[in-house]
Amino acid sequence: MRRIGMVLLALLLLGSMVYAKGGSQQTGGDGIAIWNVHDPSSDANGRIHIAKYREYMDAHPGITVVHTPMIYDQLREKAIISGQARTGPDIIHMLGEWVPEFVQMGLLQDVTDQLKAWPDYSAFPASTWKVSTVNGRIYGIPSVASTRVLIYRDDMFREAGVTAVPKTWTELRETAKKLTRDTNGDGSPDVYGFAFCSSSKAVRGPQEFAVFLYSVNKGELAVQQGGKWAPGFTVDQAEKVLQFYSDLMFVDKSVPPFSIGWEYDEMDTNFRNGTLAMTQNGAWMSDASQMPDIKAVKTAAFPYHTNPSTYLEVKIEGFGSYGRQKAEALDFAKWLFGRDNMVQLYATDNLPARSDAAQSPLWKADPVWKGTFLDTVKDGFTLPAIPLAPILEATMASVQEVLYQRMTPRQSAQDFYNKVKNYLDTEVNN
Repeated sequence: MRRIGMVLLALLLLGSMVYAKGGSQQTGGDGIAIWNVHDPSSDANGRIHIAKYREYMDAHPGITVVHTPMIYDQLREKAIISGQARTGPDIIHMLGEWVPEFVQMGLLQDVTDQLKAWPDYSAFPASTWKVSTVNGRIYGIPSVASTRVLIYRDDMFREAGVTAVPKTWTELRETAKKLTRDTNGDGSPDVYGFAFCSSSKAVRGPQEFAVFLYSVNKGELAVQQGGKWAPGFTVDQAEKVLQFYSDLMFVDKSVPPFSIGWEYDEMDTNFRNGTLAMTQNGAWMSDASQMPDIKAVKTAAFPYHTNPSTYLEVKIEGFGSYGRQKAEALDFAKWLFGRDNMVQLYATDNLPARSDAAQSPLWKADPVWKGTFLDTVKDGFTLPAIPLAPILEATMASVQEVLYQRMTPRQSAQDFYNKVKNYLDTEVNN
């Protein structure tokens, strides 16, 4: 098993690139090693990151940035495998829910004292530092803080005669049915009203589910009660979410039947190519290079059941325990996530975590891709600061049981509750 892991690590390491002075790039090399999802070959955001790396190197002779881009599931797998080999990056981009798990595995270094002494520390809201904190200690810098909203095609609304944006689950179902249409006359829909992630390994799927769950009387995946962790939801709350998924798929038929097992890249691609009219999504969809009909795309607060709800997704740039350039990496990160740099980094994708971003002379107001997201922060929640991988896996397993019709929504909700409670009792609380 160890040999297989080391071979996989070697394969994953291919693709690392050194961004050197003058813009050249080559495989391998020593320097500040950064692992993230910002691929310069496929998105404008990635190209902005690379430009910033080069800018820093130009100002700091002798410093080299070694950048390895990949997608999220590969990033998490690579971090774990390399950690087992006691190697890894200096800086690693993380979903907020990874932080407690990576701390438990020993993959991240404690940078509490260094960051609290940083003059920019107070420019980040406490809610963002909370996500990078485990047991009172800080393990990274918040880079992105963005909510999830309803992203929809305004042109498709007009074509279907839909005049109002849905505000509740009931309205979402009604609107999705109207938007599901056969536009080419072959007898089958080629445009669907809505979709969601349902892959067993979905990164975004558990986050979408959590938005729906919080919308049902503020149900949460886990909460602390009397010093112990317990499910923060009831079986009834989970059942309502799973029933909603089932109704969209099987009763209304407003979700593509071929979408079972979709990950976020498939959902986003189908929205971009016009197969979907609405999704629960984030500000990264604003990249015009990826969305040809960007002017037809609008945003609104996500529809709710009993209370407004959105996931406040905070992404963290963690500092690896096994990095070779720890001091240099910390200095570089403080520069990279300064106010004006951060505004530039996320000019085409997501929103910066700093609360002073709008004060930057580089900030550009945008009611669709910034205004809606900022307006919904008040309704946001963050995920619990515990290792969440088993709960996230159980979340998608419960969705799949319903979509593959192996369980009723009620049965799957009870099974999900039991799995979460058992994990918290046997692993987290012990």
